[in-house]
Amino acid sequence: MTYLAFLLLLIHCWILTHPFAVSNYSLLTDRDALLAFKTSIVSDPRAILANWIGAVYVCNFTGVTCGQNYHRVVRLELGGKELTGQLSPVLSNLTSLRVLNLMDNHFYGIIPPEFSSLHHLHHLQLDMNSLHGSIPESFAFLSELSLVTLMDNNLTGPIPRSLFSNCTLLGNVDLSINFLTGKIPEGIGNCPNLWTLNLYNNQLTGQLPLSLSNNSLFNVDVEVNHLSGELPANVIGKLPSLFLLHLSYNEMVSHDHNTNLEPFFTALGNCTDLEELELAGMGLGGRLPNSIGRPGAQLYSMLLQENNIYGSIPSNIAYLSNLIVLNLTSNSLNETISAEISQLLNLEQLFLSHNFFTGTIPAALGQLPELSLLDLSNNQFSGEIPPSLGNLVQVNSMFLNNNLLSGTIPPELGKCDLYKLDLSFNALTGSIPKEILHEIRIFLNLSHNHLDGRLPVELSKLEKVQEIDVSSNSITGNLFPEISNCTALRMINFSHNSLQGNLPDSLGDLKYLESIDVSGNNLSGLIPTSLNKLQALSFLNLSFNNFGGPIPSGGIFNVVTNLSFLGNPHLCGSISGMSTCSKSRKWFG
Repeated sequence: MTYLAFLLLLIHCWILTHPFAVSNYSLLTDRDALLAFKTSIVSDPRAILANWIGAVYVCNFTGVTCGQNYHRVVRLELGGKELTGQLSPVLSNLTSLRVLNLMDNHFYGIIPPEFSSLHHLHHLQLDMNSLHGSIPESFAFLSELSLVTLMDNNLTGPIPRSLFSNCTLLGNVDLSINFLTGKIPEGIGNCPNLWTLNLYNNQLTGQLPLSLSNNSLFNVDVEVNHLSGELPANVIGKLPSLFLLHLSYNEMVSHDHNTNLEPFFTALGNCTDLEELELAGMGLGGRLPNSIGRPGAQLYSMLLQENNIYGSIPSNIAYLSNLIVLNLTSNSLNETISAEISQLLNLEQLFLSHNFFTGTIPAALGQLPELSLLDLSNNQFSGEIPPSLGNLVQVNSMFLNNNLLSGTIPPELGKCDLYKLDLSFNALTGSIPKEILHEIRIFLNLSHNHLDGRLPVELSKLEKVQEIDVSSNSITGNLFPEISNCTALRMINFSHNSLQGNLPDSLGDLKYLESIDVSGNNLSGLIPTSLNKLQALSFLNLSFNNFGGPIPSGGIFNVVTNLSFLGNPHLCGSISGMSTCSKSRKWFG
């Protein structure tokens, strides 16, 4: 036996009898890789890596986990630590790594192709960073990957076909909010355990691959891309476990040259676990088919807004008994609303605005006990507002504006827990009922109606309201000093009414006020000097009233023009275009 052969035999025997020493050597390699990675970090404001030093055992480094049997680093988890630096390829030396989580930091540069050396990697999480470049083709070598999340970066180029060439364990892929282009690879069907596919907010083109039906998908979100072709009925119908489908804001069409929604909704009938369906913003044409109820009782959100859907809402929608959100805004729906919609007892948000609905608002809508938002705006509803809407005690937002509604405002609406109420641009008559003026916290808009009666002092009870607009009515009375109780007010529009009297000095106490419009009334007296205290005030319109005397100076009065005071012949001041005040004349409020 030669000396060299004898030496090799001794080394082999030593390794067999001292396995820990060998693994310790590998751990030293991991430590060196981590310390080298630390040098690439240019900002660590929370001192997360402070204990990454040679004197500390590597398995005690923050974010590092070692395996119990092989004495190697198996997890590096530094998500959300506010770290900044270039994503270093030196991490590819952690060859026993199972989990690499660097999400929600400020890493930049490209994704190193060297990461393909991490053959045991199960989870790769690099989302919410500033990475650019393409996704490495070499990821094909990561055959044990089950989760890849690269969302919210600046990645470009196509999705590499190689990502799905060796993907029998791959279950979750999220490449959303990037700038990826090209088609979704047909090879995605090679991933039998894929259950989540998130590709939304990219620039992908082509059609959804037919091979997707080979997967066990629960979640498909590809909205906000440039995907085209017919709605993928032939794919979706073969995914019985699907519970979330988001296709919105693509370039897809319905069947038969964008005239027929029936095949797609029929295919959805096989998805009995479907909970969310989003098909918004694609210009889809056709009537809502009776098969709209086929997805069944699990569906709780259906978003179909911004399409070209016409006709009526089918009575079979009542089969969607757990529906919480229904959005059909901005379509061409007409006729009347079916009373069967009142059977959706779990409905919380109903959006039907910007359509062509006619007839009266069904009183049966008042039977939806869980409803919190009702938007019927921008339609052609006529008749009176049903008092039964007052039974919607959970409603905090009600939009009935831009219709042809008439009659008086039902006092019963005061039973609703309203934050937002918009009844503007109708033909409502009578006075403003004081019963509705107690809970509104965001805005009240009753403008452009035929309301009359005195401006109710109960408006002063709306302490949290931010906007009040009752313009373009026939409201009389005075603007009361108690308006200053509305301490959160940002906008007041009482223009084009028949208000009289003085502007109260207490307006100057509304420190958040940004806009005042009282033009086109019969207000008189001096303009309150207190308005110059309002630092947030940027818009002031007092035109076409009977104000008199000198225009105050300071604050808003130093920035407005004479356009704010037109039609007040008794006003004077130093503002360009206004008459100069006479020193000999005395003014009285």
